[in-house]
Amino acid sequence: MKIALTLAAIALVLTGKLIWGINDRSSAYFDDRCFANFTYNDSNTSDALKFEGNILFEFSKSKTGQFTLFGDMTYQGKSYTFSRYVNFDYLLLKNNVYRIKILSQEAMPHDTVPTEIAPLAVKIFFLTGEHSMYLHKHDDSFITIGNTLSPLMNCVIEH
Repeated sequence: MKIALTLAAIALVLTGKLIWGINDRSSAYFDDRCFANFTYNDSNTSDALKFEGNILFEFSKSKTGQFTLFGDMTYQGKSYTFSRYVNFDYLLLKNNVYRIKILSQEAMPHDTVPTEIAPLAVKIFFLTGEHSMYLHKHDDSFITIGNTLSPLMNCVIEH
């Protein structure tokens, strides 16, 4: 009888921990839309790539999302309009570190970046492949987005 009660208690505790873990883990995924200014300046050369614009993220609790990156880009003294729409999956790895997997990215109709320069911008802005990113939601105010070394931006949540 004692063994049966002990096993039942253990099963109950494990079931409770499993349910708590599932509920707690679901809060790691966002259902938010946020907006941030984004500036990039490659200071290695005088003909460096420069970007000044905005980024609009939409996160879903289904571990998917999309963002639009748009603004003015300068490269080798010439100016362009950069505008890309990107779909991604995101998965919590641990402690606000997520794996972001880019599923697709496409140029918007008003994007004027030439095809020979586009791969450079796509690489710099991580618009392909998989990347580790830091995501931390601060109440319902903003989401800090960064790489594993440093925050890059605070994305203000739209209500």
